[in-house]
Amino acid sequence: MNVGGGGGLNSDINVTPFVDICLVLLIIFMVVTPMLQEGITINLPYAKKSEKHEDDDAHAIVVAVKTEQNGEQTVYVQKKPIPRDQYLAEMTEIHDRMSDKSILIKADRSMKYGDVRKMMIETNQAGFDSVALVTEKVPGQEE
Repeated sequence: MNVGGGGGLNSDINVTPFVDICLVLLIIFMVVTPMLQEGITINLPYAKKSEKHEDDDAHAIVVAVKTEQNGEQTVYVQKKPIPRDQYLAEMTEIHDRMSDKSILIKADRSMKYGDVRKMMIETNQAGFDSVALVTEKVPGQEE
């Protein structure tokens, strides 16, 4: 039996501190990731052909329209909620300040076609010529 410290060096790696740090980082990422989502959560309609332009966010104003549980529509212009009946006045004011921008409409897939069309017409009446709809690719479709 060897008693004392004459056995040599212990070359085993202690991984406990490494595992502790990895678990703390994992928890931090799990908490922070849902907060990184931008904009309003909307179920976008599907489209077979969908184009992504790299300069959309820099040169466009995003208008999101969502149908609530009670059937009312909530309109968000650049994440700012506005009443639906004041949409035309708000867009006219925005056009006076930023007439060179285009408009991207993110409409919920449960909305009626006529309601989305009415918003597009009001956007054109405000003075914007370029109005586009934001869609998602069909699930399972290749790029």
